[in-house]
Amino acid sequence: MKDYKKRLVKPKNKIVSGMMYLLPIFILFIVIEKLWYKVSHLGKIVVHNLHLDDFFGKYSLTITTGLLLLLIFYVFGYLATLPRFKTFYNWFEGMMLDVIPGYGKYKTELENKINPKPDNRTSVLVSTPMGNKPGLLIDEKTSSSVVFFPSTTNALEGEVLVVDNKMVQKIDIDAKSLLSIMKKQGKGLPVA
Repeated sequence: MKDYKKRLVKPKNKIVSGMMYLLPIFILFIVIEKLWYKVSHLGKIVVHNLHLDDFFGKYSLTITTGLLLLLIFYVFGYLATLPRFKTFYNWFEGMMLDVIPGYGKYKTELENKINPKPDNRTSVLVSTPMGNKPGLLIDEKTSSSVVFFPSTTNALEGEVLVVDNKMVQKIDIDAKSLLSIMKKQGKGLPVA
C-alpha cells in the first residue's frame, strides 16, 4: 500500500505544478473574455446604428468589437500620459498590488518583455562563511556596498544585503548571463 502511495506522489506534484503554472494564463483568458463580452454589447449598438452588418456581413460584430477594444486601449494609453490620471493610476495600481497576489511580479515581467532595458548592474562574488555567493552590485559607497542576491527560480526575487567592500569581488560576467547561470543553479559560474 505504501509503495502505491509513493508512485502517486510524482504525478500528483506534476499535476499541481501544471495547475499553478497555468493559473495566471486561465485568469488572463477569463479577464479577456469578460472584457470582450462587455465591449461586444457596445459593438452590437455600433453595428446596428451604423448598419455595418450590410458592409462587413457576419463578421461585423467581431471586427467592430476588436476595433473598439483597440480604441479603448489607445484612449487609456493616452490618458496614462496625463498627470491627473497618473495619480489615479498609481492609486489604482497600489490597490491592485494589495488585492491580487503576484500582480507586481507579472507586471514587471510583462514590462520587461514589452520594453526590455539593458541591465547595467555589475556581477560580483561576496565572501561568506560558507563560500562565495554570486550577486549583483546595486550601489557602491566608500566602505560598503548594496548587493542583490537573486533567487535561482526567479531573478526578480531574492535578498538584498549591505556588505563591506572587502567582501565584494567583481567578476567579468554581465548581469544577464549571471541571471541565466543562476537559473541553471550555478552551472557555468566561473570558479577560481
